[in-house]
Amino acid sequence: MVLDGRNISLTKGMAMQSEFAQLDRITADIQANDLEWVEVAEGSYFKALTVHVPTNTVAYAFRMDPGAPDFPSHFHICRAMSFTTKGWFGYREGTNRVDNGMFSYEAPGSFHTPFSDCPEGFEARGIFESDSEVLLQNHVKPNPNSEILGLFTVQDFLDIASPETHIVHADGRVTGDPHFKYDFSEGIEPS
Repeated sequence: MVLDGRNISLTKGMAMQSEFAQLDRITADIQANDLEWVEVAEGSYFKALTVHVPTNTVAYAFRMDPGAPDFPSHFHICRAMSFTTKGWFGYREGTNRVDNGMFSYEAPGSFHTPFSDCPEGFEARGIFESDSEVLLQNHVKPNPNSEILGLFTVQDFLDIASPETHIVHADGRVTGDPHFKYDFSEGIEPS
């Protein structure tokens, strides 16, 4: 297997031709249901499940209350991949409805205004992955030429992280107290 230009063998004994210290050593399981929702816009909430600062990657849970106002219109600086786990949502700029059980991919550069008119509200689990710390560029109006309201960044997820959030910092430190944490690398030496 080639990973990031380095040859890595996944056979018994796991001989590696790379700096093992560069790879994450900790695997974590987080029970999202136990984390508190943090309101980021009226009626819209996030939970930070995992934040991987070196790759600007965030695993999250997202919720909109029944009757919540639209989530702010925004440009995606990041790629967003999400799985709807309750209710439905849509985009003001489109005609589709993303139902419970559907998977969504939102490309960098896309502009939209998410909303949910589902009587039970809407929930999803997903991942933001960006080439920079900036994930979303929020706008005042549902118009890409409108005034920029603010940026939604990896740091914002660090700021709302719960004690259970699994965080890999830029310097390689791992913090957080997830429900289960494993170091499966014991006994594996770089070759």
